[in-house]
Amino acid sequence: MENKNTVLEWSKIFEYREIIHKRYKEVWDIPLIKKRSILFKRFLRDGMRVLDVGAGFRGAEKEIKRSGISIDYKSMDIDKSICHDYYDLSEIKEDFDAILLFEVIEHLSLEDGINLLKDLNGLTKKNGIIIVSTPNIFNPSRFMRDATHKTFYAYDELSGVINLSGYHIEEIYRSYNDAFHRYFFKVYVAGFLFRTFGIDYAYSIFIVGRK
Repeated sequence: MENKNTVLEWSKIFEYREIIHKRYKEVWDIPLIKKRSILFKRFLRDGMRVLDVGAGFRGAEKEIKRSGISIDYKSMDIDKSICHDYYDLSEIKEDFDAILLFEVIEHLSLEDGINLLKDLNGLTKKNGIIIVSTPNIFNPSRFMRDATHKTFYAYDELSGVINLSGYHIEEIYRSYNDAFHRYFFKVYVAGFLFRTFGIDYAYSIFIVGRK
């Protein structure tokens, strides 16, 4: 028998998903950016305390520094072969102005993903933000090329999950960057073909939520 709380959460996810779907009826309605550094410049400010979850080789830290933003950066990752500030969320006893979760949530089950976002909400300061990215499922190769991916999210469904976790969705973006000739062809010449076949050239979806 299905747990009553699970049913309640599914109904909330569906409700939040429909709200986002009215705002962005199609994936093509989502603004296109070339690099995530644009989001750093738009949403991060000097002096912010930032937690990068699933930080890998701490690439976001380098990008933020190149953007000219001075922050207090902390990283968390389960990979102990790389130097990080934290290796488990349970170790963290501070809160943050911004949390980054890039290309992580699709590696978890739906339940674990929701629980992670709720835990991160508890580490987010009031009015703080979270920026989440995931492979764009309208670009099938982006999700299917990695065997460790467990859960695929459409932009409206991921927005619903983030909203369920205690964040208000502020903005959603698609990201795509390539050599000039390929970028120009896909975006400005062959865009109508992609729309016709329901396939997107954008690599990732970025969602910004505020607590």
